[in-house]
Amino acid sequence: MLGQAAGYALSLLHNKQDAEDAVQQAALRAWERIDQYQTSRPFKGWWFAILRNCCVDILRTRNAQHTHPLDGVDPPAASEPDAFDWEGLERALQRLSQPHGEILRLKYYGGLSYADIAEALHIPMGTVMSRLHLARKALARQLSEERS
Repeated sequence: MLGQAAGYALSLLHNKQDAEDAVQQAALRAWERIDQYQTSRPFKGWWFAILRNCCVDILRTRNAQHTHPLDGVDPPAASEPDAFDWEGLERALQRLSQPHGEILRLKYYGGLSYADIAEALHIPMGTVMSRLHLARKALARQLSEERS
């Protein structure tokens, strides 16, 4: 689960060191607040809600300091013939609405189930399914435009 957490944090922060810091901060916060966790609810959703808040805190700090969100990110090697266009994907994700980008990041970078996403975002499961469907369609449109 820590690998998924790191992937999700990196997808939001675009900086490996910041992503590692966010995961560490989230682990500390989770440990400090473990007595607030309700065992009847999905743990992974609770954990990712904490991680999401840590990422938002880092983004706020970064925006106050005016640093570029891609500082510290190494570009993918263009010489690899089968290299996936991660930069194109990121540009497409950034053009999505905040709710669409966020739910796709939780699902695919974080590996969360629908129940975990519902818990992390404090929304009903039906909203998760609907939003994911619409977000996937919006991302497909953005990627198609990116290739044109």
